Amino acid sequence: MRLLRENPDDDAVNLGLARSATGAKRFNLAVIAYETLLEKYPGEAGLYGELAHVYMLLGDRESAERSAAMMRSLSGGATEEISRALDILEDRYSLFQIHGNIRAGILYDSNANLGPDSDTMDIGNWRVKVEDAKKKESFGAYFGADLDFARRFYRDSPWHVVGEVRAFWRGNEKSALDTLHSRESQWGRAAVGLRRMTATTLAEMRFKAEIFDYDFYQNVSAFGPEATFLWAAKPAFHLITRGGIDRRVYSRNSDRNGAYGWIGEYARFFFGADNHELLVGGRFLGASANRSDYGYAGWEGTARLLFKLPYGFEFAPFAAYTWENYNGPATVLETGNRRDERLRLGGGLTYRIDESWSVELNYQYSENNSTSNLYDYKQHYISSGMIWNF
Repeated sequence: MRLLRENPDDDAVNLGLARSATGAKRFNLAVIAYETLLEKYPGEAGLYGELAHVYMLLGDRESAERSAAMMRSLSGGATEEISRALDILEDRYSLFQIHGNIRAGILYDSNANLGPDSDTMDIGNWRVKVEDAKKKESFGAYFGADLDFARRFYRDSPWHVVGEVRAFWRGNEKSALDTLHSRESQWGRAAVGLRRMTATTLAEMRFKAEIFDYDFYQNVSAFGPEATFLWAAKPAFHLITRGGIDRRVYSRNSDRNGAYGWIGEYARFFFGADNHELLVGGRFLGASANRSDYGYAGWEGTARLLFKLPYGFEFAPFAAYTWENYNGPATVLETGNRRDERLRLGGGLTYRIDESWSVELNYQYSENNSTSNLYDYKQHYISSGMIWNF
């Protein structure tokens, strides 16, 4: 504004004012600056395009369409392309945002019941046979749906009401899993909360409810708060603090009921011309169950990459290591406390066909080493399917 007072007819000053006012969310001032420039340069299609953008930020679709029509007449752009661009802007700046996806596909699991290599094993000082404990491989199918929504309190407000609904179903073809009541599994989640977002920070608190069910025979439900705080220290470097605590209820083993929680710190880096991503960090884990033997303390380290490849491909490898130390032995035949070390390696390859449709291929290798042979297992998991994004 000082420069404008000193140089009211300077084109660079007026253009700088128009763009900086837009960035500062002083949209009415930006409109005045753009209209001042267009009085001098009525043939500049680019200025009409920027003005249309500002009108969309103001929620004035009619004025935006008039500016877009002028841009189209000067640049020769296609009417349908400009109309679609305005539709995208209208969705982007709408007070209510809703996005989601639906996916379905097939899978192969080398160890669908997470069992050891044999039914016969050494537990403590005893050689025992545990019926149906041995790993069982299976082919299968899956179906999932995710829905996320956010409602801004008012235009330019940093506060949002946010929520999500998610569901996942998996079916295995292996009939031997019937005796373990794990031929099918279902998972559902719903959450709602508040988000405050500025140019460099995001703070969010949600209350979630989850349920994981096997064959509608046994399930685990969880209820509790989750929190996230993100600080964009630089555009290409973010620090993320996350945590949660919930009350879990096991339908067929009340000894495991109790409070389960975690808190973690992560760093996210963006690099390269295509904004590839690297996320690294760790979290502390803890549980206090009705039966103290099922309580534990532990930690987990995670690293994830996202490579944005040519021709619509994305590749996302990951690695995670988890260590859990329980408060008691795994079985009555053992005397030492149970301790588990779990390694997970894998990645996902996604091919984006267009804005709405994608193909996914995922692989994960898991290996759990426990002081109790009952909980030793290795697993290869492969899945592939289609995704519809909306």
